[in-house]
Amino acid sequence: MTEQHSETESVGKPKFTDEELREAQWLGVEGDTDGPQIAVLEGGFVVMRHGGDPDAPYLVYTPAEWDAFQRGAADGEFDNLPAPS
Repeated sequence: MTEQHSETESVGKPKFTDEELREAQWLGVEGDTDGPQIAVLEGGFVVMRHGGDPDAPYLVYTPAEWDAFQRGAADGEFDNLPAPS
């Protein structure tokens, strides 16, 4: 993790190299190459990117943050969000 890909750095979260991101196994909705994609990288960190622009900045979640997000989604925490306009 030496070559930096993202210009922002969060405390306790690694920056992954371009090579690490290229070699990651990206997962997304089948047939949707423009939607969000995630990959689980070293240390269990979950990286999320925009599939239509894989060179755009990405988000890094700790394993605990990703677990909390998944539990919240399963519990309906996001069901009442307004629809995009």
